[in-house]
Amino acid sequence: MKRIAITIMVLVMLIVLTGCTSVNNGIVVEKSFTAAHRTYAPIIIGKAPHIIPRWHSHPDSWRILVENDAHREWWDVTEEFYNSVDIGDYVDRR
Repeated sequence: MKRIAITIMVLVMLIVLTGCTSVNNGIVVEKSFTAAHRTYAPIIIGKAPHIIPRWHSHPDSWRILVENDAHREWWDVTEEFYNSVDIGDYVDRR
């Protein structure tokens, strides 16, 4: 039974990974900037409810959505690259 479950899991992973395509070039259809920020995640320790705060710092991030044929993919880019492209521009990752 365990062998069957592992085989099914491997087959599902292969199907999912085979369907993944990477967009290496295309047209910029959207731009997104997220300013530096912090997020809070409480951590509960032990049987008694001891909650310890955990803060995560996130730096500024710049992303562009690139479309090629029927595929779309978000690219993380530098601030300089983000500022150098506009929506409708053709970009190439290579």
